[in-house]
Amino acid sequence: MPMRLPHFRRIRTRLAVLYAGLFALVLFVIALMAQVMILENAKTSVRSELTTSGSVYDRIWALRSRALSDSADVLARDFGFRGAIASNDVPTIESALENLRSRARVSTAFIVMQDGAVIGEGDAALKDGISEIPYTLPGGRGSGITAIGDEAYRIIVAPVLAPVEIGWVVFAVHLDAAEMRTLEKLSAIPLTASVLHRDAGGAWRGTGAAPDTAMLQLAQQALSTRSAQPREIDTGEGSAIALAKPLPAIAEGEASVLLLRYPLARAMASFRPLQLGVLVTGLLGLLIVIAGSLRLAASISRPIAQLDDAAKRLETGDRIQVPVTGQDEIGRLAESFNAMSRGIFEREDRIAHMAFNDSLTGLPNRVFFREQLDRRLRRAATGDGFAILCLDLDGFKDINDTMGHPFGDRVLCSVGALLAETAPEAFVARLGGDEFALILPEGSDGEAARALGQKLVERMLRPVDVGDQQVLVGTSVGIALAPQDGDCADELIKNADLALYRAKHDGRGAYRFFEPDLDAQAQARRQLEIDLREALAEGQFHLHFQPIYAASGDRIVCFETLLRWNHPVRGAVGPDVFIPVAEECGLIGRMGEWVLNEACRHARAWDPAIRIAVNVSARQFRNPGLNASILQALANSGIDPKRLEIEITESIFLDDGGDTIAMLHSLRALGVRIALDDFGTGYSSLSYLRSFPFDKIKIDKSFVNDISRAADAEAIVHAILQLATALGMETTAEGVETQEQLDKLRSHGCDSIQGYLMSRPISAAEAGRLADTVAAAARAA
Repeated sequence: MPMRLPHFRRIRTRLAVLYAGLFALVLFVIALMAQVMILENAKTSVRSELTTSGSVYDRIWALRSRALSDSADVLARDFGFRGAIASNDVPTIESALENLRSRARVSTAFIVMQDGAVIGEGDAALKDGISEIPYTLPGGRGSGITAIGDEAYRIIVAPVLAPVEIGWVVFAVHLDAAEMRTLEKLSAIPLTASVLHRDAGGAWRGTGAAPDTAMLQLAQQALSTRSAQPREIDTGEGSAIALAKPLPAIAEGEASVLLLRYPLARAMASFRPLQLGVLVTGLLGLLIVIAGSLRLAASISRPIAQLDDAAKRLETGDRIQVPVTGQDEIGRLAESFNAMSRGIFEREDRIAHMAFNDSLTGLPNRVFFREQLDRRLRRAATGDGFAILCLDLDGFKDINDTMGHPFGDRVLCSVGALLAETAPEAFVARLGGDEFALILPEGSDGEAARALGQKLVERMLRPVDVGDQQVLVGTSVGIALAPQDGDCADELIKNADLALYRAKHDGRGAYRFFEPDLDAQAQARRQLEIDLREALAEGQFHLHFQPIYAASGDRIVCFETLLRWNHPVRGAVGPDVFIPVAEECGLIGRMGEWVLNEACRHARAWDPAIRIAVNVSARQFRNPGLNASILQALANSGIDPKRLEIEITESIFLDDGGDTIAMLHSLRALGVRIALDDFGTGYSSLSYLRSFPFDKIKIDKSFVNDISRAADAEAIVHAILQLATALGMETTAEGVETQEQLDKLRSHGCDSIQGYLMSRPISAAEAGRLADTVAAAARAA
């Protein structure tokens, strides 16, 4: 079955594969030929170098033999040395041998006597072998190679004549690996030298590397032909060029060969740059051919291929622009495609920015914040924890109400930029409204969060630049630590919000850490809010009334309305518990409207001379519908507006003095009386008295309690009463519980009295009966 070539869908790919394949084939042939040529050149060079090194070794071997023979002859001809041998003076002989060995730089020197005795230092095996050497060497030579034991030695012999031979001076040079390394160092190329020696029994021994079959064959060939020609052999370490040079042996039947080897791997090392150059050149050529073929194909198919690819990438959401290379139909099509792509990208950018960034401040929004928080929490499960800070602006609503929402938006932008500048290492987001959040980097502990919380609070105490204006905002901060305060984003944000709520509850302008009991408190508060809503729906609230008596007699001039709640499970819940919750959750408006209507309805049955007092909180006063609620309560009950007395505290002036004064004047215009409650406990009461002519001032019970035992308290009460008289305002003293307090207040001219001394708060029915009784007594009088 014929081989089928792969089918490519793109012209550019087909051309690239075709040209690259052809070039790769040519490159392979060239590289193969180059490798063969380089290898043959390397072998020729190695053979030449081996031949030269062999000649050098021959001369070195001969020079060394001659030098050693000359040294031995000098000693053998020395008259004193011969005399020592003749007289068998062993110490003199040994001293002369030691000097000779040192001068000749040989390891062993002996004197062999006619009777075979050996004098000199050396091991026993070497001495025994020296004594068995035939000292009349073949051919009259003075040196040769022999084997003693399993080792090969180079022996130098010089006869001692007196005048006949009486002994022989013998040098023994051990042809071991160290001697071979010394010989190798004399070569200019990195050769490996070894001596192969065959003893009379035909056994081969070697120095240096152990002889293998190829070495032995080369040695035998060199001995048989008595020639030295380099040959390539395969050794256990790879291919090598080897040269075997016959050496003279001492005994008949022995043979010695000096084997020089040059591994081809070392020979080829010098050709590696050339081989690498051929390879790099070939690869570069291949790349050039591929690039050229791609360029050629691209010039033909690029416009259509680019549009096709761009359409696919645009379908998957990639951002792509097609280059316009001409003004023909394809070029105009590319321009239209680019315009369409830009439109899609711009819409996606706007959508993505709106999805993950706040449109006003440009900061990350709640969605982006939660995603970032989820990623940090996953890393915190196996690494370092971190902290988040939730904060909102303490006075932002007042800014919106007084300066307008556009200015409030500018304040939010300035605060966002200020937060990013103050905490550059943190991830800053706007969660909505005036609420911001920060995520500190991994590894941030409670101390780092504390420092940043304090820094933010202190910075927001200073004015914030909003264009060419400055505004005081202030902030409260809640801090939660991950993962101990929450291992999911919802829980961590909730706990940071709880800490923020605690910071605002503690007076604002502060930071608080989340604590486990805050969660329990928050759950209790949420349950209380639920119960409050059920109480409003099911009518669980009722009113109590505390009478206010004229100080000069027993006549009741007013009843103060007090809201009470009897929960079916909780029992009686005090106003100090549920009123703050009602204000925070927005129920205070509905509750206040109900109280107004019920109080006026009950007052309708009382003597027309008795007024009804209703407390209105600062939160209720912010509701522009308060006037309408009061009008409706008066209309439903039909009582005279002069009988309704609205009690307020100084706190309503802290938020918006101008609007507050205007509302008070509108109520006064209806005929409703206005009383300033808890007078003297605030900060700027006198300025408020100048701003609005109140009908009544109620002296706080904290002054009344000490009036009979503290001169300063009595002086303050006296001053308040004189001030009220001068301004034409009535006065009521709260918290009167003893006759002595009553007497003091009467002596200073107080108009009316309220407290347990006269009556505790009573039910609506009891208040009606008490009002009837007092009215009847007044008519009878």
